[in-house]
Amino acid sequence: MTEAQTYSWIFYAASLIAQKEPVKIREIESVADGINHAVPTQKEISSSIRWLQSKDLLTKERKKIILTQEGADLASKLTKAHRTTMKAWDSITSELQRMGVDNTTNLNCRTMEADPVVVRQ
Repeated sequence: MTEAQTYSWIFYAASLIAQKEPVKIREIESVADGINHAVPTQKEISSSIRWLQSKDLLTKERKKIILTQEGADLASKLTKAHRTTMKAWDSITSELQRMGVDNTTNLNCRTMEADPVVVRQ
């Protein structure tokens, strides 16, 4: 996933549960898993939270996360018109890209090495 996709994934997850009260990062991870059917890595979570804090979209209260008013307003604006999770996520990704997140570089560059091919003659 690109940085924009990752940051928007974490922001979307946080926006679904952290508008009214602070939540644990573990709770955001669980919601993110429901959105993408994958558990975010520690690097994905920490990078996303740092960037989202720098844009004043969320804040930390002790060890918990809560959306700022700006974050809640942005999430509402970007998700209310979409009927599917994927369209809402795409909308958030596009907006975060406009805000300066790279949408070309992969944040978590894990490579899967293919098994060697054995050719028998």
